[in-house]
Amino acid sequence: MAQPRNCLVGMLLTGAACCATAGELRVLVDDSTQMPQANIVDETLQDGLHRDIGLALAARLQRAASFRVMPRKRLLPALEAGQGDVVCLTLPEWMPGKDLRWSQPFMQNQDLLLSSRAAAPRKQLTALAGQPVGTVLGFAYPELQAALGEGFVRDDAHSLEDSLRKLAAGRVQHVISNRLYLDYQLAHGLQLPPMQPHLVISSYRMRCALSARSPISLTALNRALGQLQQQGAFERMLQHYR
Repeated sequence: MAQPRNCLVGMLLTGAACCATAGELRVLVDDSTQMPQANIVDETLQDGLHRDIGLALAARLQRAASFRVMPRKRLLPALEAGQGDVVCLTLPEWMPGKDLRWSQPFMQNQDLLLSSRAAAPRKQLTALAGQPVGTVLGFAYPELQAALGEGFVRDDAHSLEDSLRKLAAGRVQHVISNRLYLDYQLAHGLQLPPMQPHLVISSYRMRCALSARSPISLTALNRALGQLQQQGAFERMLQHYR
């Protein structure tokens, strides 16, 4: 059972400073992100892993957390311009930029290929050549691009929710989803058509991208992440949304 919000935050911040003394930690969040990663209402981050991680890091860094929601295509330019400090739950392959510093990895996830049972059976990615695959606008899919090349046919939607609606309606037969999102949504009532077994595209541990213009050092960010990891804070966050 999910714990009350104030109890969760209290546990995450155990042993960490609770008052900001050195400015802000400015966290940027993609506006297409959905739960459990983010609950965005009227362009304001209300809940989810992005908020939990931002609050916990800010406490460790003795800063006040602030959150800014923006379109995905603006995240990298904003970081490079110093308009934010960090974007978390991402990877260098997804945000290739020259002026970013990358944290240590800290949270596990997987990318999955979801295929309707109505589609031809597939055991490997090359079976998708020439077939539309439900993707999210602005997201990178390096494994599919490498496997399929020009045969990778994207069918972009604004969000994973929109992609899965296309799958349910039969408009596409294949969709790429991350496991955290899929597990959360299935537990909260998501209905899918009869499906083939999920195919794991990649397993990875997500990181934070730190702006080179941020006053926060990469050493300090990694120290904060390491302390939270050691204390089990990230696992408690994940358990809260299961």
